Amino acid sequence: MNATALAPPKPLRVLIVDDHPVVAEGWEWITRGRLDCQVIAAATPSQGWRAWRRQAPDVIVVDLTMGEAKLAGARLIERLRAAGATQPILVFTMHRSPLVARRALQAGCNGIIMKDSPSDEICEALRAVAGGGDYVPADLARRIALLERPGATPPRPRLTPRELDILRAIAEGLSYREIAERANISYKTVSNVSQTLKDKLSAQSFADLVVKAIRHLEETRDGI
Repeated sequence: MNATALAPPKPLRVLIVDDHPVVAEGWEWITRGRLDCQVIAAATPSQGWRAWRRQAPDVIVVDLTMGEAKLAGARLIERLRAAGATQPILVFTMHRSPLVARRALQAGCNGIIMKDSPSDEICEALRAVAGGGDYVPADLARRIALLERPGATPPRPRLTPRELDILRAIAEGLSYREIAERANISYKTVSNVSQTLKDKLSAQSFADLVVKAIRHLEETRDGI
């Protein structure tokens, strides 16, 4: 008898990139008894990058928001794809915006599932992408499709109070260092928030962000 034929299937190696350790623990609990998984945890995009290179996971699960960088996960996905990563990538997020979802799909993910989804649906999403398919909740997929209609006007991005304060300062022409000194926050925080603003406003450069900051403030009557 062929011993190889009797060998049990290997567990699905799932890399979880999320800055909350409880999330990896939650995945172990959710998949227990439903899927045979081995969870690898990474708390930052850089840790996720290193784990991908060293651990060779079968599937990568990425949160979009890590630290103060709201779309750090999307940028990690782009980096992985640019480096030749072929593993299925599932976004695990609280973001329900179709604009953010479209950004994640454009970055190269294979599926999106909400963090507050029932455990059965989370497992369904993981099975789908692990099997080479895609997964997007039906309601979210419908709202993404509506963005593609000719002449459709996407909703204006919702900004947090800090993002709005920094956007006003950018519109005034202040540098990152000047903004940091005025708001009594770190230069890194200003840089991270500005990158999030670029993503939300689809700005390609700092100069483009200045223009779009002024336009956004004028259109929303938030004022400079």
